[in-house]
Amino acid sequence: MVQKTNTTKKETKSLETDIAAVMQSTMGQDLKNSVLIVSLVVNLVVFSLWVALQLTTVYDSQLAGFLLGR
Repeated sequence: MVQKTNTTKKETKSLETDIAAVMQSTMGQDLKNSVLIVSLVVNLVVFSLWVALQLTTVYDSQLAGFLLGR
């Protein structure tokens, strides 16, 4: 047997607004997290390249040719 719940229009509207607020908050957090992840990956790549340039002289001429060559 199914029980009927007594929900008013005000409660239903309140639930809908709560759900919308949670969805918007979640989307904001997802956007923030994705931007932070992309930033982390870019920083790791730049750091790795910097370490490679500091440890070896193999890439010096290629880098100078890339930056100064016309």
